Amino acid sequence: MKIQNTELIEKKQRQICRGAMKVFKTKGFHAASMREIAEACQISLGSLYDYIEKKDDILFLVSQYGSNQIYTRLREQIDPHAEPYEQFINVLKELFRISIDLKDEIMFMYAETRHLAKQHRKEILHQDKEFVGFLESLITRCVDAGAFACRNPAIYATIISFLGTIIPMRGWDLFPKHSEEEVIDELIRLIDAGLAPAPRPVTSSSSGSPSTVSENP
Repeated sequence: MKIQNTELIEKKQRQICRGAMKVFKTKGFHAASMREIAEACQISLGSLYDYIEKKDDILFLVSQYGSNQIYTRLREQIDPHAEPYEQFINVLKELFRISIDLKDEIMFMYAETRHLAKQHRKEILHQDKEFVGFLESLITRCVDAGAFACRNPAIYATIISFLGTIIPMRGWDLFPKHSEEEVIDELIRLIDAGLAPAPRPVTSSSSGSPSTVSENP
């Protein structure tokens, strides 16, 4: 990389990410040319190579930029004075709003992460692991406060992170029938019911008759 000014590099890389996503949305990553990306970024092709070395670097930057946007917005929802349960619900609401606002970026990241170079893919997966850990810590605090009865916060955190992709993947079918708020409310209700400290009716695999189990640890 020829430019040494860190602040300028970060500013230009954000510009490249936004421009590249415009091209990727219409042409996909592999069909997009560096010239098309430069034009979308409103910089010359020569200047583009001042900030990145190859097209694969842009894929990494876009994935990293999208992840950072998501994590920053979620952490902004944490009110240190709020109860753990309120913090958790606020984060869930924002997670699903993000999945609406950044649906194209999320779909792109899921589709193209496998094409990243090994080291770049490792960094993105590490970010994803940190995100799941963030959710796990919120659930654990709720368990400690008595709001949830959950034996495995890590498993629930992983499930919730995947539910964050439901709207990008299935929004085409959901939103003609339901409002955004209705979908978000039902997703939160589903998660809340799964974590709530209450007995759940289950069906015995041997007799088929209902029984009751407690989710208390």
